[in-house]
Amino acid sequence: MDYQIKYNKRNILRRFSGGFSLIELLIVISIFSIFVSMSTSTYYSMRAHTNLELSTGSLVEAIRFAQSSAESGKGDSKWGVKILTNQVIIFKGDNYTARDVSFDDTLNFSGGITASGLSEVVFDKITGVTTMVGTVVLSNGSDNKNIIVNEKGTINY
Repeated sequence: MDYQIKYNKRNILRRFSGGFSLIELLIVISIFSIFVSMSTSTYYSMRAHTNLELSTGSLVEAIRFAQSSAESGKGDSKWGVKILTNQVIIFKGDNYTARDVSFDDTLNFSGGITASGLSEVVFDKITGVTTMVGTVVLSNGSDNKNIIVNEKGTINY
């Protein structure tokens, strides 16, 4: 009787010790594929949004740096920013074309961010006000971020 019980247990184990069926394998692969495709699209969307936020922060920081440099009388000159399509240049001088090139500081936008709108802002020495007012629009293709500079040099975004 002992022999028959052991034999039956081995038979049962043998029956369940087989591999996966083709259907089970295809179901697992298709679920995994769906998960990967959803994760990839979410990742790229989040990455584009993060690049837009980082570029916005960099541009605002550049404008504020130029304004504080002008207010403090750094270099006994006006300070400004030149906003190009994919970069920002902080400069010392009355305007971008008549600037002192040795003081230029360049910041590049990352991840396909482009700028349009207001292209130059120059702040007066000591007062920190500007006559160049308007809106800079940063875009990553699907989202936009507006940065508004008024005559007092206040930035809203």
